[in-house]
Amino acid sequence: MRTVYLDSVRNHQPTLDHVKWLNSLGGRVRTTPTLPIRMIVIDRRQAILPLDTMDARVGAVVLTGGSVVSALCALFENVWADAVPIGDSTAVDRHGMAPLEARTLRMLAEGLTDEAIAKRLGVSPRTARRIAAELMDRLDARSRFQAGVHAVQDGWLPPTR
Repeated sequence: MRTVYLDSVRNHQPTLDHVKWLNSLGGRVRTTPTLPIRMIVIDRRQAILPLDTMDARVGAVVLTGGSVVSALCALFENVWADAVPIGDSTAVDRHGMAPLEARTLRMLAEGLTDEAIAKRLGVSPRTARRIAAELMDRLDARSRFQAGVHAVQDGWLPPTR
């Protein structure tokens, strides 16, 4: 069994206890700053997806076989390849940014609010604001706009077209 969680679980002891239990049974767990969609894939033949991506409690749909399940398997493999094993510390890029910070900076550049960033990262809005403030401080910026300009000028983000 392979599982990918959001990086935010690294700070949640009950989930870490669950991960330890999974590992003891041979499971492997990795984390990533963001997930494209919540899903469960079973034996590469079935996939379970939420009916509402904003509220999984609404219900789920079960897909069987075919190209959709194959595409979801490929999506999982791509996410898995980029995710960091739970026992490892997250690596920083050449600008000293952890993956969570780099993803936050990209979302800031896209114009997302702290609340939207928090939801995508699986953290509280307060944590999203703190990360954004720390990035702005490191970029010597007084506004989000100025942070975006500095990030592009300093090579932290690619220029957009």
